[in-house]
Amino acid sequence: MISWRYVLPTLFTVAAMMAGFYSLLMTAQGEFLIAAQMIMLSMLLDGFDGNVARLVRGTSKFGAELDTYVDMTSFGIAPAMLVYEAVLKSFGWPGFLLACAIVISGVMRLSRFRIKDPFRGQRGFQGLPITLNACWLSMFIFVSESGMFHNEQLSLHEGPMAAVVWTCTILFLILQVSNIRYPKPTKALIGFIPCILIVTFLFLQMQVAVAAALTILVSCFIYAFITPLFPRHADLSAILADDSEDEEPEPTLRLP
Repeated sequence: MISWRYVLPTLFTVAAMMAGFYSLLMTAQGEFLIAAQMIMLSMLLDGFDGNVARLVRGTSKFGAELDTYVDMTSFGIAPAMLVYEAVLKSFGWPGFLLACAIVISGVMRLSRFRIKDPFRGQRGFQGLPITLNACWLSMFIFVSESGMFHNEQLSLHEGPMAAVVWTCTILFLILQVSNIRYPKPTKALIGFIPCILIVTFLFLQMQVAVAAALTILVSCFIYAFITPLFPRHADLSAILADDSEDEEPEPTLRLP
């Protein structure tokens, strides 16, 4: 009989998958604001499953594997489809190729994560986590579709802002499959509370939601480009070489 300890965190993982799938449906209907919100909701739920699993001592290899498929759906395919339908399809084949690159980089990132990191991010990441690019893309679509700015101020089709957004996006995709070392953000419940609040703000009145989205964008930029300049951990390959034979990693449901 399956213990409730394993069922409870899995319910959060399944809910995260449902939010990611709903994002795809909303994108198909042209509801880009809701689609972006659902990606962030999926991210929040996907963070909850790990906290719940550790709280009830219900971590499992099944949960960790299931989490990988959630990551690919919610943070790989969903944001790629969102940006393609909202912006990139107007660019023709270059836009299609960039959308494909978002998916391919995500697949490669997650595949390498499963193979090369048996600790599943508990000791930091080799390459940028896939969730950062999902946040970056979905929140820029959210802000640009919010109606809070003039189109020319925050256009993702042309102009300086578009150049910055898509240049950073390409850099994110490269960083995902790079060997650059990133520290593990805290997933402790106390440290997770700000994440809960800021995602909740995305569902409030538009002024508050846009402020939350901009905060997320700034955080993504800092983590991707500034954090590696201040390494706090040894290189992942050295850690694995020293410890992989001596320690059995604990399965986890954490995000890559």
